[in-house]
Amino acid sequence: MPVSRLDAEDCGFPHFRIRSPHKDQTPKIFDFSSHYRAAEALKFGLSMQEPGFNIFVLGIDRAGRMTATLDYLNKAMEERAAPDDWVYLNNFSRTNRPRPYAMAAGDGHKLMTAMETLISHLREAFSSAFNAPAHLTDTQSQTEEARAQVREKFDALREYARERDLDVQENEKGVMIVALNEEGEPVSLDEIPKERRRKAEKSFEDVAEEARKTLLSTRDLEEQIADTLDSLRRDAAKVVLKPRIKKLRDKFTSPGLKAWFEALEKDILDNIDAFEEESDQPAIESGDGKIPETVDDRYAVNLLIDHSRDTHPDVVLEPSPSYDNLFGQIQYRPMGGGMHPHFSLIKPGALHRANGGVLVLRAESLLEHEDSWGYLKAALRDREIRIEETHKGGPPTAGAPEPRPIPLDLKVVIVGAPKFYYSFFSLDVDFRNHFRVKADIDADMPAAGRNISIYTGLLRESALSRSGIPVDNGAIRQLLGQAARWAGERDKLTAQIERVEDVGTEAGALAKTDGRDSIRAADVRRAIEERRHRNSRLEDKSHERVQRREILIDSYGSVAGQVNALTVLDYGDHAFGLPARVSARSYVGSLGVLNIERMVDMSGPLQQKSVMTIEGFLKSRFAQQFPLSFACNVTFEQNYGGIEGDSASMAELCAIISSIANIPMRQNIGVTGSMNQFGEAQPVGGISHKIEGFYRICADQGFTGDQGVIIPQPNAENVVLREEVVQAIRQGKFNIWTIEHINDAIELLSGMPSGDRADGQYPSESVYGKAMERLRQNDIILRDRYAYPPRGER
Repeated sequence: MPVSRLDAEDCGFPHFRIRSPHKDQTPKIFDFSSHYRAAEALKFGLSMQEPGFNIFVLGIDRAGRMTATLDYLNKAMEERAAPDDWVYLNNFSRTNRPRPYAMAAGDGHKLMTAMETLISHLREAFSSAFNAPAHLTDTQSQTEEARAQVREKFDALREYARERDLDVQENEKGVMIVALNEEGEPVSLDEIPKERRRKAEKSFEDVAEEARKTLLSTRDLEEQIADTLDSLRRDAAKVVLKPRIKKLRDKFTSPGLKAWFEALEKDILDNIDAFEEESDQPAIESGDGKIPETVDDRYAVNLLIDHSRDTHPDVVLEPSPSYDNLFGQIQYRPMGGGMHPHFSLIKPGALHRANGGVLVLRAESLLEHEDSWGYLKAALRDREIRIEETHKGGPPTAGAPEPRPIPLDLKVVIVGAPKFYYSFFSLDVDFRNHFRVKADIDADMPAAGRNISIYTGLLRESALSRSGIPVDNGAIRQLLGQAARWAGERDKLTAQIERVEDVGTEAGALAKTDGRDSIRAADVRRAIEERRHRNSRLEDKSHERVQRREILIDSYGSVAGQVNALTVLDYGDHAFGLPARVSARSYVGSLGVLNIERMVDMSGPLQQKSVMTIEGFLKSRFAQQFPLSFACNVTFEQNYGGIEGDSASMAELCAIISSIANIPMRQNIGVTGSMNQFGEAQPVGGISHKIEGFYRICADQGFTGDQGVIIPQPNAENVVLREEVVQAIRQGKFNIWTIEHINDAIELLSGMPSGDRADGQYPSESVYGKAMERLRQNDIILRDRYAYPPRGER
């Protein structure tokens, strides 16, 4: 089977043809082919008017998913008219249940100003009306007439009492009945003669009854005059109030406001006294909660949402979606020795501000406020925004406002990494009901003409805006090469353009420090190397331990049952390759391959699967005539943190066959690659880091010219190496071999033919032939020495 050697030109940064966008074109991230699917999904989601078609934008970090999404949404909203204003107004019949009203954009602010003007003017207008000569004359006339009637009734009561030698007197305690002597002077009953005393005593009850009737009649008169005076005040107030209310009603015609203006007029007339300017005037009782409030409070307009300066709906990004930030809150203020809520203190949340437009949330932030997630789903389900105090826990505040809900009409866009979408949101049934549109950003894109053109334009734009100096074509090629390295494919670019832009920014800082007026390729290479140096402390420590022989890895010699596998360590901000010694020790037995990592629970399911795949290959090659008669312990030496994945399965199989056949394997070649049960090499990840990790071992221990790595042939397109490694390949110091089958790896490592044949008749001087002979001897030992049953009876 063919074994190929990669040339230096096939391993370094790809050389892309620079294509800049047309000068009239503004490059946008959503124009990338990797983002185009997401852009179409956003367009579709925004066009759907039915509920439930909210959007989840998912893509890898630093792919511009938030920036691009916000740009797209803002552009889309520019084509729509501004949404309604929203105001909360007092519900005079139930003051703790304020009502929301929708008004055309700008009308909310006008209503608030008009109401402030109305209340201010009414104070003066009412005062003038009540002090007008005509009103004062009517009031005085009605008062004097009532007083005359009261005096007449009281005089008749006194006359009735005097006829019975009694009198009725008024004092601060009320009405008192007293006896009269012959001179008509008030005296006590003991001071008058017995005959007159008996007469007075008999008449006392009659006079008392008459006095009671008179007092009741007097009270009725007082109530009548009070009603009459109140009616006069209301009539005078109506003359002032009605034309002003009519003017407001004609000006503001939003649904529901006509009825509210009628209730406003009635409530003002019911509370005329509260408009008096004297400081000792009592405040109005608010109603349900009996919390005192001023005239300004009672007739305030709570302008919850003001779009007077907007020309289109808002795109609202809420960075911290707590309940209060999403749904708003009811604030409190000190009054009368306590803290009291009021409908004018209702504050809006992001849902109110985004109503009619788009609300954007970060997935990770929403997960940090899981209680808000439940309330948000309820709001989308019921299509209304409720502001509740219950979410805060504890007993409800007496008289606290319970605002009526506001209808909800918006699009919610959640932006996040795929892990959040697949591990949490997509598992929620309610989520699937409310977020039916998935805008999926690919992790990479073809390095084709249009993508390169957009990439180039964005990199130039970013470098100029951040660094203030342009970037030349050499630097652009270097940045595109780094984008290909991060994509892990020579003919693709990573969608993480923000990550590439950061490199350009760092290169720009270096260029300016050196006094240059443009960013060059050398600046980009230096920025990449400095970034690597900043983040590579753990890598350096690991290779230092190899140099000090604390970790045993050799890049020279040959050893039976030992192979250098290639692994990758990823710490988030830095990934690097580090070889791991795989050793195998075989002996007579029938247990097959014993994975030591599995036996001590240090391996994951994929690594365990790879060992079973190896056993399948071994049985297909060596157990067609007799059972697989061996036992072999396989392990990753000096592995203290566990292992996962199947990318070392070819290295493990080479070590096992080397141990069985007792044929040394070259230590100056590292091996990576997965395999199937047929022995076919399968591609693995992190290939460039793995190659560079073994290269560094060879460089530290000294080049011999025959060192290198074995990789699966499909991984050839994934190799994008640092210039240092490319130069070593060009100079013949380091090699990269690609293989298609495990037999190729065995032959490279052993220097012998594998001897693989379909009929299983392996040549004696081949690797498989020697392995077969060893296994045949094991089978004899097991049958004869350990009394295994004959083959035919097994």
